[in-house]
Amino acid sequence: MTKKKLFGTDGIRGIANKFPLTCEMIQKMGISAGCYLKAKYPDTEYTVVIGKDTRASSDMVITALISGLLSTGVDVVYLGTTTTPSISFMVKNHSLSMGIMVSASHNPAEYNGIKFFNKKGEKFSEKEEASLELIIFNKYELPKVPSLEVGQVFDGRGYLETYIKFLEESGVYLAGLKIAIDCANGAAFMIAPEVFRSLGAKVFVYNTEPDGLNINKGCGATYPEFIAQKVKELRADVGFALDGDADRCIAVDETGGVVDGDLIIGLFSDYYGEGKPVVATVMSNLGLENYIKSQKREFYRTSVGDRSVAEKMEEVGAVIGGEQSGHIIYKKGMETGDGVLTALLLASTLKKTGKSFSELVSLFDRYPQELVNLKVSEKKPIDNLGHVKEAISCGEEILKDKGRILVRYSGTEPKVRIMVEAEDKNLIEKVMGIVVEAFNREGIVEK
Repeated sequence: MTKKKLFGTDGIRGIANKFPLTCEMIQKMGISAGCYLKAKYPDTEYTVVIGKDTRASSDMVITALISGLLSTGVDVVYLGTTTTPSISFMVKNHSLSMGIMVSASHNPAEYNGIKFFNKKGEKFSEKEEASLELIIFNKYELPKVPSLEVGQVFDGRGYLETYIKFLEESGVYLAGLKIAIDCANGAAFMIAPEVFRSLGAKVFVYNTEPDGLNINKGCGATYPEFIAQKVKELRADVGFALDGDADRCIAVDETGGVVDGDLIIGLFSDYYGEGKPVVATVMSNLGLENYIKSQKREFYRTSVGDRSVAEKMEEVGAVIGGEQSGHIIYKKGMETGDGVLTALLLASTLKKTGKSFSELVSLFDRYPQELVNLKVSEKKPIDNLGHVKEAISCGEEILKDKGRILVRYSGTEPKVRIMVEAEDKNLIEKVMGIVVEAFNREGIVEK
């Protein structure tokens, strides 16, 4: 398959108003998406559902996208500010042609991105992404429709009621539970509090005043320390931290202990997995893998990205899958990660069992794990970095069968991520030092 120019591990991502997220390029993406639909599904009507998170730049991106789509004769249902999983839900449950979410997920406010969903509500596969790129970068002018055939924009906020109803029906009555929620000043700042309050929980919400610039800033799923402190202050039963587009959820127990995606996957596999295989990524802790296998269930790993997880789940018939970062997929409910649904299922399990949350998630001991992110000036292939290859080989020799090393570039940021996992923390520090030093010697690390 031809190397993609725009798409990373989760759609198209970059700094807003810089290539590829300039108005001209985004409009071309919209035109190309309309042409893609007409080529793939000829002789039909086309309706695309679109939503955005709370970034200041999202209005610019949305406007350019919609204008491109309308010029090809495609209608748009615009949801306004909403979550990424709600777009997937709308496409699948309202028989729409495509879904597009404008969001850079957990990234800072200066970033933005575009995520595409096919008519099944699934994130575009690599093949679908490559097909769309071929249209975007073709050398001919793309066809537009006559003036009387351009598409129209419809207010889709009423559609969101069906998604909210689905969430409410996915949980149990939560009266008696005290719950703290960090909405990251992001897309779920209205939906999450409404859903939990409708189910009777006593809810304390934080970071629900987005100003376009404060999304994910010192809060949300990438900063669970914030909600952990609030849980302890409130003496709450559980806390949840969502990210900017609410497709991730990190939980906190009543003691302030952080419960990451691996522990959530393990818990969900017990209560909702139906004894079927479980899918995680190469980043997931070895403790999770050992636990799933000890329960006589098959365990599979994929590359990073909830799309990769979802595709493997479909292949092996899994009900539960996800990432350590908090993307959790419950196939009975959604085709993609949904942070609010994850939080609801966790709260419902807590309510039904009557256990404390710390007791509920005491499933397995995690191997010590260290993750270092280095900002890089360019993403040279790892195999072409002689010092790094040598360092990784040296590290693997030191660890032998007592741990593992994973080195990969971020698909959404100019960073290289180095993960070392082992039974012995001293081994982790030694190996990490060797690999980091090797990257510094390559001259691509920005200080």
